[in-house]
Amino acid sequence: MNKPARDAVEDNLPDITPRELNVLEHASKGSTDKEIAETLSISINTVKSHMRSILEKLQVSNRREASRLADEYGLLK
Repeated sequence: MNKPARDAVEDNLPDITPRELNVLEHASKGSTDKEIAETLSISINTVKSHMRSILEKLQVSNRREASRLADEYGLLK
């Protein structure tokens, strides 16, 4: 992607918080809500809340789509 196109994409990236990104990174590796909660020392309900927010911000309907899109945007490590 050329620089102007990359800049345009970056300008339109959703405002995903660092914690949401952390949750998404674990989810993209196949971790369950319970595993993510245990790893990040948060409740399962908090994981679910972060995932709902991520899906809404990325305008997708499932984790797989969210992971693919975040990877396309270069958000995942």
